[in-house]
Amino acid sequence: MPPFRIKFNVFSECSESRLALWECPPFLFVVMGIVNVITTITVYVFAVELVDEPQLAALIVVGVSALIFLIGNFLITGFNKIAEANRLKSEFLNLVSHQLRTPLSVFKWTLELVNHRNQTEAKTANYLNILGEHTERMVRLVNLLLDVSRIEAGRFILQRSPVSLERLTTEALHSLKPYADSSRVAIAFEAKNKRDVRGDVERLRMVIQNLVDNAIRYSSEAGAVSITTVERGGDIEWRINDRGAGIPKSQQKYIFQKFFRATNGAHQQTQGTGLGLYIAQQIVKELGGTIGFESEEGKGSTFWFRLPIYK
Repeated sequence: MPPFRIKFNVFSECSESRLALWECPPFLFVVMGIVNVITTITVYVFAVELVDEPQLAALIVVGVSALIFLIGNFLITGFNKIAEANRLKSEFLNLVSHQLRTPLSVFKWTLELVNHRNQTEAKTANYLNILGEHTERMVRLVNLLLDVSRIEAGRFILQRSPVSLERLTTEALHSLKPYADSSRVAIAFEAKNKRDVRGDVERLRMVIQNLVDNAIRYSSEAGAVSITTVERGGDIEWRINDRGAGIPKSQQKYIFQKFFRATNGAHQQTQGTGLGLYIAQQIVKELGGTIGFESEEGKGSTFWFRLPIYK
């Protein structure tokens, strides 16, 4: 029974990771383990038959086993890098095609309506507002992709100045209030410590905006979100809690990867890019802070980050 459980878990993990078996490190590890055992036994049998000295036979077995292990580790590492590159390429193409297809379709449809002769000025103005909203959406996507490019090229430059997390949070809540109201999500904010942190005001605004947006997006209807800031040692901790769908335990290790979105959120018709948390993590780390989360499926999630107090 235990061997079957191990086999099932390997296949299950590969399936949840959305990887083919030959791309999945746990499966490759099992295969190389089996190959290593078979090779070791085969070499031992031949060594005993062909070599008179037991010590020399044992040395041959150990040497061949070590060589097989090194080759296997090299192959697994290579396959893992190829699989990751393929995954990122697929996710990138899916992201761009999905995120740009809708705005471009809206552009086409709206321009056809605007060019219709019987349109009133009020309707024309409304259509132009729709065009503006979708233009903003495409600009945000392009800016996110540019940020990812700068991060990976080591050209992601951040400012270091005093920043009020209380003020940034208040501004984010004000801008996202219509979204929260339409989603029937109540948000409570308590600043238990109002000291400034050392950071980049625009980048931290992006981090907070993203975390609040995610909390609203993944909250259940008529849900509640709470935000607090507290001092911990020489840091200020910013923390947001929602009572939404939560993140499956098997997917939590991927949450800060580029383009990743938890599958339990897919049914909620979200329009996320899977880049927000990756960029937030890079920003917080670059500012000398830490970021993390706790989540339980069906009960909600808590995301937090800590940054040094400005002195």
